[in-house]
Amino acid sequence: PQLVLAFNVDLDPWKHFTQRQNIAFGYKVVQKDTESVIVSDPLIQIQNQRGKLYRCTVSSGTCSPIQINGTNALPSEAVNMSLGLSITTDPKASKLAVSYTGVYSQVCGPTIPKNCEQYTAYNGMCFILNSKNNPSEPIPRTLRDCPKTDIAFLLDGSGSVSRRNFIIMENFVISMINEFKDRDFQACAEKSLSIQYFAVAQYSDICQIHIQFNTFRSTDQILAIQQLRQTTYTATAIKKVVDELFTPRAGARENANRVLVVITDGQSHDRFDLPSAAEQAERKKIVRYAIGVGDAFSTTEAENELKTIASDPDNTHVFKVNDFSVLKEIQKTLEENIIAIEGTQASGDSTRMEFAQDGFSADFDSNGDIIMSAVGAYQWKGGYQKYNMQGIAQNSFQKGNSNESYLGYSMTVAKTYNDQFYIIQGAPRDNHMGAVIISDNKDSVVQTLSPLEMKIRPSHHFFQPQIGAYYGAELCVVNLNSDKFADLLLVSAPLHNEGDQEGKVFIYTFPADSGYQVQYLMSVKGIPGQKGRFGLTLASPADLNGDNLVDVVVGAPLEENNQGSIYIFNGRNADIAPTFSQRITGSSVHNGLQFFGISLSQSALDHSGDLLPDLAVGSKGAVLLLRSRPIVDVQTTVTFSPSKIPIRDTDCNSPSKNTVKLCFTMTSKTGVTDLSAKMNYSLKLDAKRQSYRAFFSEKNRLLSKTIDVSLKENCINHDFSIEACPNDALNPIINELVYTFEGLPSKQLENLRPILPPNTRNATDYNLDFEINCGPDNTCIDNLKVDFNFSGHSVIQVGIMLDMNVTVSIKNRGENSYNTRVILMYPFGLSFRRSTTKEARAIFLSRFLSEQGRVECVSVDSDERAKLGETICYISKPIFKNNDLAIFDVTYSINKDSNLDRLMNFIATASSDNDKHSPENELFRQKSIEVKYAIYVAMTRHENSTIHINFTAGKNDLQKPVQQIFKVANYLRDLSVNIFIRVPIKLGVKEIWTNNNMQIQDCIVDKVEQPTITDFVAALKKQPEVNCSVAVCRVFKCAARLNKIQIKYYNISGNVSSGWIEQTGLQSAVFELVSTAALDYNKTTYIYYSSDSVNIAPIGKINTQVEVYEEKFPLKETIGGVVGGTVLLALITAVLYKAGFFKSNYKKMLEEAGAGAEADGTGDNLNAE
Repeated sequence: PQLVLAFNVDLDPWKHFTQRQNIAFGYKVVQKDTESVIVSDPLIQIQNQRGKLYRCTVSSGTCSPIQINGTNALPSEAVNMSLGLSITTDPKASKLAVSYTGVYSQVCGPTIPKNCEQYTAYNGMCFILNSKNNPSEPIPRTLRDCPKTDIAFLLDGSGSVSRRNFIIMENFVISMINEFKDRDFQACAEKSLSIQYFAVAQYSDICQIHIQFNTFRSTDQILAIQQLRQTTYTATAIKKVVDELFTPRAGARENANRVLVVITDGQSHDRFDLPSAAEQAERKKIVRYAIGVGDAFSTTEAENELKTIASDPDNTHVFKVNDFSVLKEIQKTLEENIIAIEGTQASGDSTRMEFAQDGFSADFDSNGDIIMSAVGAYQWKGGYQKYNMQGIAQNSFQKGNSNESYLGYSMTVAKTYNDQFYIIQGAPRDNHMGAVIISDNKDSVVQTLSPLEMKIRPSHHFFQPQIGAYYGAELCVVNLNSDKFADLLLVSAPLHNEGDQEGKVFIYTFPADSGYQVQYLMSVKGIPGQKGRFGLTLASPADLNGDNLVDVVVGAPLEENNQGSIYIFNGRNADIAPTFSQRITGSSVHNGLQFFGISLSQSALDHSGDLLPDLAVGSKGAVLLLRSRPIVDVQTTVTFSPSKIPIRDTDCNSPSKNTVKLCFTMTSKTGVTDLSAKMNYSLKLDAKRQSYRAFFSEKNRLLSKTIDVSLKENCINHDFSIEACPNDALNPIINELVYTFEGLPSKQLENLRPILPPNTRNATDYNLDFEINCGPDNTCIDNLKVDFNFSGHSVIQVGIMLDMNVTVSIKNRGENSYNTRVILMYPFGLSFRRSTTKEARAIFLSRFLSEQGRVECVSVDSDERAKLGETICYISKPIFKNNDLAIFDVTYSINKDSNLDRLMNFIATASSDNDKHSPENELFRQKSIEVKYAIYVAMTRHENSTIHINFTAGKNDLQKPVQQIFKVANYLRDLSVNIFIRVPIKLGVKEIWTNNNMQIQDCIVDKVEQPTITDFVAALKKQPEVNCSVAVCRVFKCAARLNKIQIKYYNISGNVSSGWIEQTGLQSAVFELVSTAALDYNKTTYIYYSSDSVNIAPIGKINTQVEVYEEKFPLKETIGGVVGGTVLLALITAVLYKAGFFKSNYKKMLEEAGAGAEADGTGDNLNAE
């Protein structure tokens, strides 16, 4: 890509400020007034002072230190403060808020150190510089003290403790107090106070406070304590100490660490109250140590009692010793644990304000008070605090909610259209990805922005939040139209990576109509192939291109191998242009620059007196002032003499003469007057034709010249020739003018050159038309009448009609009309398909059917609802003659899924290129056609519906389960409908269903309908259908929102009784129990799709057959069958006997028996017998 895309910031640095030995010079830069800029070097070290401010005078090009170090305003303890790490201008006054702060990051150096007992704390200060750069007293006035500790000892004075051991316990407390006091003395000597206050109480069956924090004088007071010698009530004592000793009245300090040391030699009689006592102490953030003395704590129960008393963790807060004589063995460990809590809080944060680094970033609120962030506060949760100009805090410290989020790493303020003031802070390590917290002037958080929130948006599902992207590292509020209200919020993520690009800036808007919720608009990035921390700095300094909209500058100081670059994005009415208008690299501005763009001034003032804003950009060891180039516009006009090409009596072989006058008018957009430029221009005659008709000389149609222009109209004439023929009368000569612009140096502006806006069009076509002869007056006056209709349709049926025809007619009732055209405007949602010329009807048919009768149409469909599509139809081009009539159809496709307006408006407009038109012209028609949408909802019987049940006639107490399920399927489009389900519930005086309170899910009972036929018996004999004409029906109303291709089910279920059948007088019949479903919908919007032209939704029906049969009695048939069977058997037997069936068989048996006897020698005997 091109390294420099120049627009209107001049690449020659007008002023170059540097401090050769100061590598951090330029870390921050502010254009405070038109005579100077303020530059900081927060890393320069001079003895025990770090950081320096410089005032760089524009006229001399030199920088001098602003004396803050060594003045009365600077406390002696404020050393190594990284002066100028942030500089913020107050937009309402000529003041600067200059923060002095330490840095806990890779960008800057150390902080204001304050040596405490176990660690070094880091504070910060801010100063106010007035118009003369004189500093105020520091804000806040003094550095924060080292943490204080209030230590209370609660001694066991019960009777189980001997007098000797009680004295040992007293001496143990005295020894600890003396050790703490020695440490305090050393701290006082170093002027870094870390003071402990002491109190002593004793308990047995009561608790007695002997020494309060504000009454402690010496350890002799402890030796004077007399032992109570009663029973042990530890929980009661702890509650009293919490309520009465750790109070301001007893001398306890509000911001001090609170410690309670409980010494006991046995279990408590109120041990069951210990959990509530410990909880009460926890609420006051009292750190508790429990010391158990003696064998009583060898049991688990007793040890758990100590653990309940003590804070967590037990291994550092619970001590056990065998007897009082060895208390001294744990003294050192206990002292170290207590001292350690000066850097450890019971609030859950490992630190509070010890490493706050107040003023890491700073700004002014709506009252002119200063807001200081403290990124290291509360375990790097960060936050902010407000101070007035007297250095008095105006609110409590507003801390963040996420550990190590660095809230306040960046800060800005905004006043919005609802006249509310907001404080906006970046937290680039929140959740390891970054966040932006927006608070109102009452310190309430009103919105949190984060990359995670963007990912869940449907329109940004492709966005992938990144760990370590440092979202929120830099913030910038943009006021596009320079009123008092913020329009945009810019949030940078300089470590966001996408392919070979590093850095991204997210752009949010402050909508005027949404109360207060910023909304994401877009994002911008630098050029590909650069790992340059794009967005490390942001600014909206001024309107740089003269369009009355403020522009945005983005720094990428690591681009081009750490030489750096800046990008300029031009402001628009509601956002900024997504593509930068200019990219300036450090190498293009000055040799040897590094980290160009490491700082950007938040304002761009006119230092050079040329009425143009100048841009201050910082780099490593240098600050450069870049001037804006004056922006001009150039208007071109081309006129011909004669203005028309004469064609009467023209000889095509004899060229006619003409003169072209070219005028260039340059105007300044910025008010600068001493401007000039050189313009190279080319005029090409008859540019659109290969065989051209106009030329300058010797068949040369191209002329190239140079002209110097100033802020006025600059004109020049050129002669040329034309070969004019009548057959070209309607084809003008199109002449193309192209120019280039080169601004000339302006002495008034120290050689600044004017420049054109980047979107300037430098090529324009100018037509030279032919004369048109129309009668004696040489003027054709046409008289056009246009009309159209919808080809017989009164309604557009979306989803039924695939297309629609608009029949257009146009008639010329006057003289010839040239380049006649009809423009048909049609709504969004229609697509042009074709145009068709209908059967010609004209006064002179034969002439109309000639070539002149053709219609040619081109069309551009609308791509958004607010715009209309446009069909342009050229009629009998080039000449639509007198009394000609053209009738044609324009066909548009109708998308079945279109969502059109209730009425579709069409507009037809006729026009021509005639110079004059009859006042009787009828050139405009507008008509509307109604739109309805096709729907198709099928209401059918579900397969699980009951088909058949039966009852025995005469039995009135029977019942059978029945369910009738309507399946409602919507096919074409989303719509809301009402489905009315009618269920017969009562015939005559008998209920049909046993459940009188029948309900259908998702439906309500609308009403009960009476039958239209009173003689239901006669009706059922003719047609055995139990429906709402003969039965009382319950009507259910089912309101449904049906999506496209959605099915819903409505279940009518219950038990059908047999009691109602008797009324019909029928002993045997098959009835049809019929429930119906009717569809109700908005008929002004929808039309039902059907194969016929009725377009009425059919009624859905479910029939359940109810069969009634007469009961049979089979006794007579059984008896008759038995008797008949017996008689028949007797007859068969008699017949067989008569036939000798039984006799012949018997004889055969005897013969077989005789034959057998002869065979075994017994035959004689059988014969004798």
